[in-house]
This record gives sequence, C-alpha cells and structure tokens, in this order.
Amino acid sequence: MTTLPAASPAPSFWRDSHPSAVLAGLITMLIGWAGPNVLIYSVAQAANLSDGQAMSWLWAHALLAGLTGIILSLRTRMPILVTWSTPGIALLVTALPGIPFPEAVGAFLTSGLLVLGLGLFPPLTRALQAIPAPLAAALNAAILLPFGFRALQAFGTAPTLVGVMIVAYFALRLVAPRWAVAGVLLTGVIASGVLNLWDTQPVALALTRPEFVLPQFSLHATLNLALPLTLLAFTGQFVPGFGVLKTSGYEPAPGPILRACGIASSAAAFAGCHNLTLGALLANIVTGPEAHPDPRKRYTAAIWAGVFNMIVALFAGTVLHLLGILPTQAIAALAGLALLAAMGSSLQAAFQGAAAGSLAAPVVLLVALSGITPLGIGAPFWGILAGLIVYWVEGRRG
Repeated sequence: MTTLPAASPAPSFWRDSHPSAVLAGLITMLIGWAGPNVLIYSVAQAANLSDGQAMSWLWAHALLAGLTGIILSLRTRMPILVTWSTPGIALLVTALPGIPFPEAVGAFLTSGLLVLGLGLFPPLTRALQAIPAPLAAALNAAILLPFGFRALQAFGTAPTLVGVMIVAYFALRLVAPRWAVAGVLLTGVIASGVLNLWDTQPVALALTRPEFVLPQFSLHATLNLALPLTLLAFTGQFVPGFGVLKTSGYEPAPGPILRACGIASSAAAFAGCHNLTLGALLANIVTGPEAHPDPRKRYTAAIWAGVFNMIVALFAGTVLHLLGILPTQAIAALAGLALLAAMGSSLQAAFQGAAAGSLAAPVVLLVALSGITPLGIGAPFWGILAGLIVYWVEGRRG
C-alpha cells in the first residue's frame, strides 16, 4: 500500500463534494449519536450528574469535535474524523463516581494538555508512522468485526426487520452500490414503522444550553482520571485511528493531529467533556469507497460529518430522543452493513500484504478481538504490540 498522491493544487470543497460524501457524513453522525454518544447516560447516572451537565458534555463533544475534524480535513485534504474517547467513557462509568465534578473537569483539562504534549514529541509520532501496513489493516479489521457480530445478533432478536435491511443492502449493491447504505437506512426506517417498532414518544425541539465549569485540580483526580484517560485516548483511539487511515491509503503527520486534538480537548473540558481524539470505529465510513468514488476527495465526507455534528450539537437532547425512535436492532444493522466493505478491504490488506507464512497479522487480529485489558489498557494496543513483536521476531529469523 502506498500513500495517495496529493490532490489538485487548489481544490474546492464544493467542487470535490459528492452526494455520497454527504450521505457518508450523515450516517457517521447518526451511528455516532445512536451508539457511543448515548453512553454518556451511563456515566451521568453512575456519577449523579444533572441532565444539564450531561447535555453540556454532548454539546462540547459534537461542536468541538466537528470543528476540529473540519479544520484538519481541510488542511490535510484527508478524511480526518474527530470524536471523543469511547474507552474513556467506559473508564468514567466506574472511575468518575465519588470525584467532585470540578475536579473531574480539572482532570479532563490535564489530560488534554498531556495529549498536546505527546503531539510535540517527535519520536512518538515517528513510531506511529512506522507501523507496518498489514498490521494496521489487521488492527482495523479487529475494530470493525464486532460491528458485524452485533448486526448478526440483532438479526437473532429481530429477524424480519434486520433481514429486510440485509436483503436491501445486497440488492442495491448489485445495481447502485454507492447508494446501498442509504437504501438500508431508508429500509430500516420504513420497516420499523410497518412492524410497529417505533418508539413514538413526543420529542420537543429545544436548544442545548452548555454549562461551563471552573476546573479544580487534585492529585486523586489526576491519578485516577487524567493519566488513565490519556493512556486510553492514545492506545484506544489514536493508535487504531491512524491504523484506519493507513489502511485506506492516508498517512497524515501524527503530530499536528495530536496537537489539534489536545487543544480541542482542553477547550471542551471547560464544558465538562473528556478527551477529543482521532476517530477509529466511525472513521471507516468516511475513508472507504462508498464515501466518494475518488479517494482524493473523501476528505469532504469527514467535513460533512463535522458539519452535521456541529448542527446537532445545538439540539443535543432532541437528537438523542429522535434516534430513540428507531429500535436498537435497526441501528446495529445499519452500522454493521455500513462498515461491511471496510471489513473486507481491511482483512484483504492484512493477509495479502503480509509476507507468506507470517503470523503477525493473525496475532494482531486475535489479541485485539480478545477484549483483554492488562494494566487497564485496551486490547487494540496489546494487539498491535503483540503483532509488532511477532513481526520483529520473524524478521530476525528471516
């Protein structure tokens, strides 16, 4: 795999954009809000946060992640998606209770500044760029496959709904592959209504009002929140996120992205939001061929995702309630089918790009899928580390 050549000297976003890029951006936003974003409720309940604090958290995430992704995509002409640290949310469900929220905000700010510092450390950025392409592809496949598994599990609980969506996807792939995911979304909405699976509770349109918090700092919050959040952001988001980009042929310089995310995270902290990072799971939607027929113009899909996120940030509570109308099985099926092509290309790149008989890529795949968390560090990090060790040992033997 080689890095894509540069686009035209003076590209225009409007000229480069395409209806499929708009759709990819919209689906990225929808899946993000229907999936990772709703996890904030788990944190809010565990830590006894108010609805205002939870909505402010979502507002800061969507607004600043969208803006940062737009800026980075325009500067690099690559599809750079920015989101929050999903592993960080999982940590906060258990680590945030008992810590005063101003101290948590201080820890969020500290973590953002630490990420900024990582972006100023050239050896770290060079290490990210040196990861072999087949191993990055295997890591990407491991990130994506659970979405496929969840789609199949959804079929087990709602076979008619998900079955219709699957048939629609493959039928459209034969005649209009660029619109297959759009067809799945429309099919899911219609089928949910026909099967009487909509949750038709009234939804009020209301602007989100952010609540800003003056940070406080404590050693307890630094050790229990700031340092683990930084480690999880790096190992659980940035490492696989750069792997996703590399698999798709994009190799941006890591330093500017780390620095931009660190600055955005520091600003978001004042509204009660934790780390903003490079997208990994959702990035496959804006980097794949269904986002745009021309790889040099897929940056527009990431920009549209940022635009939609900034719009929905203004109505965070309303959007979450609207997404709640669709059954969870429809959302799971949409995510799995939207990422199916990326799963195939990642697996192909992982095993065709590897040397004959190499076990490095299978090791990455198995370890990253295992879910192990030694030292509290996520499986994707251990997967790429194990794969690199095997890759090095095989090279020494060769």
